[in-house]
Amino acid sequence: MKIVTEIVIDKPAAAVWEVVGTQFGSAYLWASALNHTQGHGAKISEQVSESRTCDIQGMGRIREKLVEFDPAARTLSYEVKEGFPFFVARGVNRWRLVDQGGRTRVVSNAEIVTKGVIGALMSPMMKMQMSGMMRRTLEDLKHYVESGVPHPRKQKAMASLKLARA
Repeated sequence: MKIVTEIVIDKPAAAVWEVVGTQFGSAYLWASALNHTQGHGAKISEQVSESRTCDIQGMGRIREKLVEFDPAARTLSYEVKEGFPFFVARGVNRWRLVDQGGRTRVVSNAEIVTKGVIGALMSPMMKMQMSGMMRRTLEDLKHYVESGVPHPRKQKAMASLKLARA
């Protein structure tokens, strides 16, 4: 299944890349679906590690590995290496930032390959769930980059997480 999600952010591409690319291991600071993220492995740039773990609300922990990281082109791709359900064979997401003269079009192009009968049965529901999560993630990114603070949805999730830990 393919899931393409786009949004236009009213900030220059360099500002968006700082959050998406340079701060790849810290996406939990702005993405409401992520309770925590942490970079691991070899450094591929001064601040970016080759992989990260993500604690995803309602899904558990996954490990992603960067397979493309190009600051000049402002593109990155990562593949989920661990944590998907048994009926998912592969998951890759490619992010591309397109400069639009002071604004930035962000394009997320995810491809998830399921396997077996259960994968075929779960695919429509999974596509619906993942499409919604990706749409909300780009909304979270837009709000964070444009305002400098997390989306109210993320702020609510952070408050809930703090209460649960108390």
